[in-house]
Amino acid sequence: MPTTTKKIWLWFIPLALVTAAASSAGVYVYIVRERAQAHVSKTIPTAPLLVSIAPMTVNLHSERDDQSVLYVGFNLEAGNERTRKLLELYMPKIRSQLLTALSGQDSAQLATPEGKQALAAQILELLRKNLATEQPDFALLGVLYTDFIVQ
Repeated sequence: MPTTTKKIWLWFIPLALVTAAASSAGVYVYIVRERAQAHVSKTIPTAPLLVSIAPMTVNLHSERDDQSVLYVGFNLEAGNERTRKLLELYMPKIRSQLLTALSGQDSAQLATPEGKQALAAQILELLRKNLATEQPDFALLGVLYTDFIVQ
């Protein structure tokens, strides 16, 4: 009987070694895959959610009562899909508000980089104030100019 017990233990040792090697290989493959996925997710940024506003032309006032014109087109950057859909749904109202707000601008101020930044901030404030009541998680992130001409 003692020889049978020794034979069982002789089979058990290689089986335990093979099992340990297989589980180690599985853990190694899992870790390598996780690192590869983390690297890919860090290198590929998510695309911004943009809503395009068709270019518009408005008359501006100036201090010298000269005729000035602003031709501007831009994209609105939405923070989530619900905000993007809301912006597209209310586009006629948004364009109307923008035309009114843009026509009140001073042409001399819009010619400077600070004036363009101030206009973008004013547009964000206008849209957040007037559309935020429609949706509690309204996330409007920024204004990105695509066309901007002051004459």
